[in-house]
Amino acid sequence: MRPRRSAALALFVSLFAVLAACAPTTLPGADDAAVAELERTAQVIYHRMELGRLESGTYTTNVLVDLQLPEGAKWTLQEFANDGSTYRLSLTSSRVEGAEWQVSPSGVRRVS
Repeated sequence: MRPRRSAALALFVSLFAVLAACAPTTLPGADDAAVAELERTAQVIYHRMELGRLESGTYTTNVLVDLQLPEGAKWTLQEFANDGSTYRLSLTSSRVEGAEWQVSPSGVRRVS
């Protein structure tokens, strides 16, 4: 009777290992490439906004019209002064749930 239990246990463990290998990963670092791409995009937004201010004297989102966003990413204007002297943008992505970058004249920072 014992050999049957051992064989059944071995079969169960093998089956579990095969099924576990098919499951999507949720380990930390699984989406590092998407995070790095969003960080880079946030930096590009910051520098484009600064260049726009240097060229026109005020901040304008017109400089972001042709910005290439990574798949699933979007930027949202959260604050903008009437005189164009300051702004705050949020960059998020459906590929990196819960992560947000805020871009303002003081730079880029990840807030979650």
